[in-house]
Amino acid sequence: MTIAANHAATPHPAHRAVFARIGKNVAWLLGGRGFTGVASLAYLAIAARAMGPQGFGEFTLVLVYGQLIANLTQFQSWQGVIRYGAIHMAEQREDRLARLLGFSASLDIACAIGGALLAIVGSWIAGAFLDWSTAEQIRAALFSAVLVLSISATPTGMLRLKDRFDLLAYAQMVSPLVRLIGSIIAWAASDGVGAFLAVWAAAMLFQSIAIWAIALLSTRQTLDFGVAEARQAISENPGIWRFMWVTNLSSCCGLLWEQIGTLAVGGAAGATAAGGFRIASRLAKAIAKPVQTMSKVIYPELARLVASKDHSTLGQVMTRITLVAAGLALLIMLIAGFGGSALLAIVAGPDYRFAHMMLFLLAIASAIDLAGFAIEPLLNAHGRAGPVLAAKIVGLALYAGLLAWLLPLYGPVGAAVATIIGMALVKIPLIAPAWRLLKRGGARPMQAATSALPRSPSTAAI
Repeated sequence: MTIAANHAATPHPAHRAVFARIGKNVAWLLGGRGFTGVASLAYLAIAARAMGPQGFGEFTLVLVYGQLIANLTQFQSWQGVIRYGAIHMAEQREDRLARLLGFSASLDIACAIGGALLAIVGSWIAGAFLDWSTAEQIRAALFSAVLVLSISATPTGMLRLKDRFDLLAYAQMVSPLVRLIGSIIAWAASDGVGAFLAVWAAAMLFQSIAIWAIALLSTRQTLDFGVAEARQAISENPGIWRFMWVTNLSSCCGLLWEQIGTLAVGGAAGATAAGGFRIASRLAKAIAKPVQTMSKVIYPELARLVASKDHSTLGQVMTRITLVAAGLALLIMLIAGFGGSALLAIVAGPDYRFAHMMLFLLAIASAIDLAGFAIEPLLNAHGRAGPVLAAKIVGLALYAGLLAWLLPLYGPVGAAVATIIGMALVKIPLIAPAWRLLKRGGARPMQAATSALPRSPSTAAI
């Protein structure tokens, strides 16, 4: 993506300030992500070797089912906290910010309770598709319930909004640390799939507690709860319901890709193939993770620039980060293509070399996602969540159709090809609306949240 020539001029001090904050916050997140990445590869290697391809596949299917339920039911409310919270902070309205956070947290809690009930009921339906025994269905139900009750969206938004990425980095180290230590204990005890699932559930629960504690203690931000406060928050943040629903559904569609693909592979080709697909997908995403981490930093910065109507700086930021992302996307494909087989053997063991082609293809899909990773934060910062939602719904529907067509013909490799095509179909339609925003100088910050969203999106209860 390129911007008009005037954006390429010598950076204004405002530009330098934004890039300085981005650099500082990326450094904090990458520090945390660096530890997370190393720990993730370590506990992935331990789990894959300890359980073997079949056991790891069974573990994967329960894990992915739980993540699917969590993605369907947990609101990505941190986006609303940043979108509207940035405006209240710019106007120095702490009272409105407190009501916004109380509303967001209440929404998180209500969705978590509903998600836990859905996890229990849905385990019996999933069990029929995946040939789970009664014991496996109960295990999946309990694991998923703990997962969806481990909520942390609102405190995550608080820390990002307050520019405390350093503390967020520390908090997000809790989960990989618990998984790493727990995996070593489970491997030594030879307790099998159940022990590893218990470790993963405990890790999510402890991380949720850590993020809430750090956010409340560090920011000293109050949260105003209550029915009257929630109604006032809705009136003070025009379009917040639509923005919350649309961005949540959009995030949900984005997160469903891997879960749907893995479960489809498991149902069609068995647990071992699902485990290989999962490892390939995790490694492909791990290669791209450092740059994708930047989107968590960029979104608050873009929200601030839109709130202050600094469109010149906005264009400068988008140009630079898009060029960097495109270059690194190419590097990802080269690493997966030439070193994928060795990487699989080193991380998971020689028994998983069969997933090399899946890794290469899924790395191409991750590269496509990475090359355009700044487009979605740009649109959401302007309140233009509608085009993002439309592209993801269409892309997900086509992806499901491609899975149904290619999976029976080509197995897990067909599922990986479907992922590439589906990802391209999501990203390409978003280029035009993003270009128009940059060319026209954006939208009015408060009105964008309502005027730019579609009038009749598919927002069935998640």
